[in-house]
Amino acid sequence: MSLFDSTICATVLFSDSFRRHFRLQNTIAEPVSIAGFGFWTGEDAKVEFRPAKPHNGIVFVRTDLEGSPRIPALVSFREEKPRQTSLSSGSARVDMTEHLLSALKALQIDNCEIRINKPEVPGLDGSAMPFFRALKSAGIVPQPAIRLIRLVTRAFRVGNAKQYINVLPSRSGDNRYVFSLIPDENYPLKPEQFAFDLSTDAYEKEICASRTFLAKYEADYLLQQGLCKRVTPQNVLVLTPDGPLENAYRFENECSRHKVLDMVGDFSLCNCDWVGTFESSRGGHALNAECVKQLMENTLLIDESFIPPKSEILLQKEEMLKKVA
Repeated sequence: MSLFDSTICATVLFSDSFRRHFRLQNTIAEPVSIAGFGFWTGEDAKVEFRPAKPHNGIVFVRTDLEGSPRIPALVSFREEKPRQTSLSSGSARVDMTEHLLSALKALQIDNCEIRINKPEVPGLDGSAMPFFRALKSAGIVPQPAIRLIRLVTRAFRVGNAKQYINVLPSRSGDNRYVFSLIPDENYPLKPEQFAFDLSTDAYEKEICASRTFLAKYEADYLLQQGLCKRVTPQNVLVLTPDGPLENAYRFENECSRHKVLDMVGDFSLCNCDWVGTFESSRGGHALNAECVKQLMENTLLIDESFIPPKSEILLQKEEMLKKVA
């Protein structure tokens, strides 16, 4: 069976809705920083975002380690750790990156150097909102380089019968995430589902303020293990049969919204934009990463050669190159 459906390719590639996805790469206009404590370790940490050159991608820099080692935010650098997206290069690592990466992706910030002085990104309020606001305040500037796109051209599934992601082409040319939250029998939450077409405005309104959640019995177990000692029910949603402990939901279906937030962050572990639909049932960080790996091998890479000559996006690139020459 071919990896590519020629009918879908033709339908999508030559549609106006797809052409709007061609864009220049972006970075931030000026440095901005944010500080807090890591949920797992309890250590205070500072993160500084700095502008980066075209094609640099998102790169973490551990300023507290000798030589300030660099860790690219790519799926090939992912390290398996429970309940989070951790990245490592050699002996250097950075944990809990998913909310920060989600905010960067939603803002279409493709090139950024992230300097951090501890091994864990601050958890803040358990959402991506503080990162989103800080990065937005720094300003976003286009760069003279075209952002790569990967186009889903055939349907396939990653995972197993209980936990899976369905990957589907998008004839409308959108990047769509759907999460079905189906709790185990004793989990204090009813089934939820949330569907979301990625855009900066929609992300800000519907996704970025949704928070990390866990059941009270899970929180109690982590505390018994000596973890998460500084985290309170005001930092995350601690779920009980009567609702969040000492807190309240910000949205209907906040938990499934947060799972979509995580998907946006995890699916950013590549230097491209996606055109396709990703439907997750009971998925988590590990399954998201496996899906990204398979997508890198089973999607059509759309680069500058697909853009019609003298199109507006190419003219913008040429004008910017003239200014920096």
